[in-house]
Amino acid sequence: MKLIWHIHNFNHEDWIRDILGDLVTEEIMDIGFTRFEDDAIHVVSSVLTPLAGCDAYFREARTRCRRQMLFHCNDEWFKGGYAVYRHFDLVVRHFKTRLLASPGILTVPVGYANGTRHPAQLRPADQRTLMWFFAGAIKSSRIDMAAGMKPFGPHSLIDSTPGRSTETLGKLAYDDRMEDTVFAPCPMGNVVAETWRFYEAMELGCIPLLEDRLTLDYYTGLLGRHPVPSFPNWPAARRYAEALYANKPRLLAKQAEIGAWWRDKKAEVLASTRAFLQGPSQHAALEAFGRRTRNRWPPLHEVLRLAELMRHQSGRSLMRRLARPLKKS
Repeated sequence: MKLIWHIHNFNHEDWIRDILGDLVTEEIMDIGFTRFEDDAIHVVSSVLTPLAGCDAYFREARTRCRRQMLFHCNDEWFKGGYAVYRHFDLVVRHFKTRLLASPGILTVPVGYANGTRHPAQLRPADQRTLMWFFAGAIKSSRIDMAAGMKPFGPHSLIDSTPGRSTETLGKLAYDDRMEDTVFAPCPMGNVVAETWRFYEAMELGCIPLLEDRLTLDYYTGLLGRHPVPSFPNWPAARRYAEALYANKPRLLAKQAEIGAWWRDKKAEVLASTRAFLQGPSQHAALEAFGRRTRNRWPPLHEVLRLAELMRHQSGRSLMRRLARPLKKS
């Protein structure tokens, strides 16, 4: 299969290549949407190119080429334009949502950022210096995370919000610090629960700490049952981490359990994605999906989109967003 990148300098490239592996026989860079190839997987980012703007190109690709597949990235805002899916035999995407439940659509984890280290042997948790580490913009539920986890130390907290940062880490230094960290708080991303911090933490041997939501068990829905602890609030996460760190046998057992689960789950994701892309075309199902009213009428999709995004919020983060809506960045 040919992998056609309609994105340049994309931070998920390593993960996508890891998922697809030897399915890909050739990679093509096509920022201008001009290439037409048989047996192609098109990689598109909603951040850079709204799906609706690609409709004419993919409609032509459907008529000129056999077996067209889409890898749809960066759609955490569930921006719509999903009628474009009707031009494909199969669709793989990031960020799980009820709005996109259909035959022919496979949601995969967002995965780790480019350059993430994959150590052959993980440093034991009781040999790490930092109790917890977080680097990122402190906003939304991350404000509660920073306050709730702060008493547990030693720790490292880097607020990358413009104008606030006192320290900047490159990727190598970031991974160094993660490898020296016991717990990795993983609050929600810009607008949905999932972030690549969760996957980086497991790659580097940290114990992730997740947020609960009343109406959404996001990671279980995406990955199935898992051993990663989750909590209704960040003080509860801190108390758990403090108690677990005080019991070194349990601490090491939890680190090993999560590490083994993630190795198996990653292999399962890779195998299932490759099997999906080599499986039968679901073009008829995707055509029917594209004809659904909510995919053809943007006002209806907007209502459903906002309702879906609200499920990812905590009460406090929702109040903050209503008081000061988050820019899409």
